Amino acid sequence: MSAIPSPAALSLDFVVVGGAGIGGLAVAYVLSKGGQRVRVLEKNTLNVPSGGHRMTPNSSKILRQWIGEEELMKSAVRCVRCKTFDLRTGEVVGYIEWKPAVMAETGGDLLLIHHNDLVRILHRLATDAGAIVDFNAEVTSVRQGTEEDPKPIVTLATGEVITADVLVGADGGKSLVRKVVFKEEDCAEFVRMTLYTGTIDAEDMVTDPDLAPYILSDEWAVGMSPVPTNFVHAPLVQAARTQYAIHLSCWETSDGLPQGGEESWEELCSIDSISTDTYGPAFQKMAKLTTNLIRTQWKNHENTEEWVDSTGRMVLLGDAAHPSHPGGIHSTSMAIEDAVVLGSLFSHLSMIDQVPSFLSAYQELRQRRCELLMAAGISNARTVALPDGPLAEKRNADMRARNVDWDEGTLKAQFEEIAEIFAYDAGDAAEEWWVNWGRFSAAAREQPRTMNIFWDHQVSSMTQRAGV
Repeated sequence: MSAIPSPAALSLDFVVVGGAGIGGLAVAYVLSKGGQRVRVLEKNTLNVPSGGHRMTPNSSKILRQWIGEEELMKSAVRCVRCKTFDLRTGEVVGYIEWKPAVMAETGGDLLLIHHNDLVRILHRLATDAGAIVDFNAEVTSVRQGTEEDPKPIVTLATGEVITADVLVGADGGKSLVRKVVFKEEDCAEFVRMTLYTGTIDAEDMVTDPDLAPYILSDEWAVGMSPVPTNFVHAPLVQAARTQYAIHLSCWETSDGLPQGGEESWEELCSIDSISTDTYGPAFQKMAKLTTNLIRTQWKNHENTEEWVDSTGRMVLLGDAAHPSHPGGIHSTSMAIEDAVVLGSLFSHLSMIDQVPSFLSAYQELRQRRCELLMAAGISNARTVALPDGPLAEKRNADMRARNVDWDEGTLKAQFEEIAEIFAYDAGDAAEEWWVNWGRFSAAAREQPRTMNIFWDHQVSSMTQRAGV
């Protein structure tokens, strides 16, 4: 089905807190297209330090539905394979080919796109659909509604007070809304992994014979090292390939820098503070060319059992609901899928009593999937940072075994392996819930009201006949 819902019969006022990220802008767009009135509150602007994203087919097909193939490929690069190599020597260990026949079955592609390009696409979609996006709008407090008036209330640093019918917390791992839903402080623990994200200007690579092949490739490469460090890099972003993106993950404090402190996606640092002596020559050069390196320390948040507050009017989305590990391949897709499911459910809104059940259905449809993909992403990240020894040797042997001739059986096996993740359609999931459960519960709510109207009419008729 289309990931763009039809307008609902009933329109409500939605406020999205922390809405200049991927999930916040995506949900603003889908809710607005579904007939809701949306206001987004963001303390920053669109111009924040950022790097590249990998988009898997389950989210790239959504973006293609929203803006079309031609427009999408003005900002994205299609990836046809993943290469794994030894970060110390540069020796290629294995390839995973993403065959066109397999990608066609998923309905999407593996894409590489810059964060700034993606949020600008989503911002344009949201505002064109009618959403109001307020930048430099810092939220200082969030309050639940009361039994008499369940509408949540937001206060800005300017003193402005905003009331909403439904409040969406899309304000990341340090979510202010999450604290209200959780009803206690969210104690996050440092996991001893730090991500460094950066980009390299293509013009600094094309004249170097060691680096030029990378900017011209159509693959993302994963460097494996027992340091433990792993290095993910890929041609980025924009069809003209003007930049190259890197993700450098340092496990067990192997970067040698102070650990702990505030959780942040905005901490800038120099590559000179990180030792690259164990990298191969090409990758030492690449690291030294990186600009605007962003340091993000991974903090593990307690599992949030409830994404919806006790009043049924506040809900968490994206990293506020399921904080992802930095650099995870599925983080972008999970935020976009969240937005599609929530927006699609509310496209069926016809009465205010449906709000709590729609929010509960959203959590039911999303929570388990997000947990599974989070676990899979962490497992993959640790696998490429195994120390030298039997486990690393077995990993390398398994990767080399994938470099086989492709036949129909191999294609079928690859699709079966990735179908649950990549072929998933968030809009279909929401629509299936509505067809199987939502519309019947809505009919049940309406039925007593219909009977009351009928009974009131009968009482009125009898009273008139009795002359009362």
